[in-house]
Amino acid sequence: MGFFENQVITTNPVEGIKTHIIPTKAKEVITFSGSFNGGANYSGNINPKISSITAAMVDKGTTNRSKYDISEVLDSVGAEIKFGSTQHHTFFTTHCLKDNIPMVIDVLSDEFKNPVFENNELEKLKTRLIGQIEQSREDTKKQAHILFTQKIYPENHLNYQFEIDETIDFINSITKDDLISFHNKAYGLGSMNIAVAGDVDDRLFNDQINKAFNNCGSQNLSQIEKTLKANESIPIDESLNIKDKTSADIYIGQSIGIDEEHEDYYALMMGVYILGGNFSARLMQTVRDEQGLTYGIGSSISGLKFGLDGYWTTWGTFAPQLIDKGKEATLEQIQIWYNNGITKDELEAKKSTITGTFKVGLDTTGGLVSQILSNVERSKEIKHLDQYPDIINNLKLDQVNNAIGKYIDPKKLTIVSAGSFNNK
Repeated sequence: MGFFENQVITTNPVEGIKTHIIPTKAKEVITFSGSFNGGANYSGNINPKISSITAAMVDKGTTNRSKYDISEVLDSVGAEIKFGSTQHHTFFTTHCLKDNIPMVIDVLSDEFKNPVFENNELEKLKTRLIGQIEQSREDTKKQAHILFTQKIYPENHLNYQFEIDETIDFINSITKDDLISFHNKAYGLGSMNIAVAGDVDDRLFNDQINKAFNNCGSQNLSQIEKTLKANESIPIDESLNIKDKTSADIYIGQSIGIDEEHEDYYALMMGVYILGGNFSARLMQTVRDEQGLTYGIGSSISGLKFGLDGYWTTWGTFAPQLIDKGKEATLEQIQIWYNNGITKDELEAKKSTITGTFKVGLDTTGGLVSQILSNVERSKEIKHLDQYPDIINNLKLDQVNNAIGKYIDPKKLTIVSAGSFNNK
């Protein structure tokens, strides 16, 4: 048995909740995170911001505690509870001392079950969020990425990103009743996983979870519609002018039509990582270091979690007067990568980088919790975490190069840029 399979204790303390507990040598300190189905995709086509607003409001007061009471009781023992929302899940993260677990779980369950969603708190939150979003109008990277997703996906696809004005309209339209309705559907038992690491007794922890959550109702969420696919790949080259910017951002890529459970996922991920995954990757060495054309450049694959058909991108930031040269140099490197593939030396070096980063990330309780929770969200057995380094190390050169040739087509790239061009 591997490390995770041997150490992680998985239990069902309450029907609808699984805990995954790994005791460590960290004295007195506990980290635990949980998640449940209920991210933006579960908000439906009506308003994708409802889930994130709901998550941001649960610590603003409950039927038992004001937001000041919550803050005071947690601050008094140096603990914290944070709720948030991703595309697929609502999550919470907690840090506390061992002796404070009962109190922290009690507060956590109170926020989970009994938020009051006061209108004045909702309006303050909306104002703050809209202010942050307004600032992103000037963010050339953000604007380029929005445009990129709009070109490769139809509007109702879960990877499609909305315009700034549309997002603001979504937030403005949210009411207390919307939050109550979503909370009633999503904040229940059924899909919750909790990962725990640190100086923890699994039986005592599970007893506290049972005590705090055994009277919760069940989730009542509709299934996510995932049948909509990406647009057909065609050559696109468009730009969005944003005045008075000192840099411009460019996205180059296309949809790939697979998710992270596909047999080619790891091979393609490795190929894209070698192209632009870190500071020693090809694009950084050539377009930035050798040619001096960019402030930063990289490649990744995204949007392929939980059954969605994803995409790959290369991104770069350039001075406006260098955007054309930068784009040309980047496309040249993509073409070389596509034509010739990667080398054995590159593959072996990046295997060491990826597996080394994975192992270093396990040195903290937070890193352990993050990996365990991500793994169970994918419905993977715990032994998958033990197998992950071998999955990477067993990748063959021809596997990676075949995946590049299969999913990349330099003749059908979507190219979008945002910034100031020709001093306009």
